[in-house]
Amino acid sequence: MRRRPGKQVAASTVAYFAIKLTRSGRRSTGSSATDVMHPGTQLAGRARVVSFDEPLGIDEAGDSITLADVFDNKQDDPSMLTARNVDWETFYGRQTRRGKRLLAVVAEGSTLRHGARLLGLSDSGIQLEKKKLALALAEFMGANILSESIKEPRWRDNIMAGRERQAVRAARL
Repeated sequence: MRRRPGKQVAASTVAYFAIKLTRSGRRSTGSSATDVMHPGTQLAGRARVVSFDEPLGIDEAGDSITLADVFDNKQDDPSMLTARNVDWETFYGRQTRRGKRLLAVVAEGSTLRHGARLLGLSDSGIQLEKKKLALALAEFMGANILSESIKEPRWRDNIMAGRERQAVRAARL
């Protein structure tokens, strides 16, 4: 298609060709025969694109396992675990002896009353230590650390959205 200088091109024409190129799998920025998404690579059989919903096998219960199930295993992402451990080690290292003991008591699931007995504090004293620790944690990791710590990874949201979309389509049939 040859374009003459100064000629107006309709937006619908641009959209048509953009969609056509997108559907063909071509990329707008470079392509190489080693690129997994390159059609030549896929035609040569060196790579293939697999749907997250394609069955991979059967589990012990006889149910089909998909790639989405493998990725959506409710375990924390290893990179997130590592980042949290690094943050906690740094935070823990900056605490007083009393703060470290209180963190250890909470981490093992004991009550604050038990922690107060171990540290030789009253109920109000342990509450004061807990508040100091909470303020130090908020200052070190940010005020929104609690909401961030329970947030699901974005990739898991995308998988769940795809499943919900399929469920809605299936319900319409």
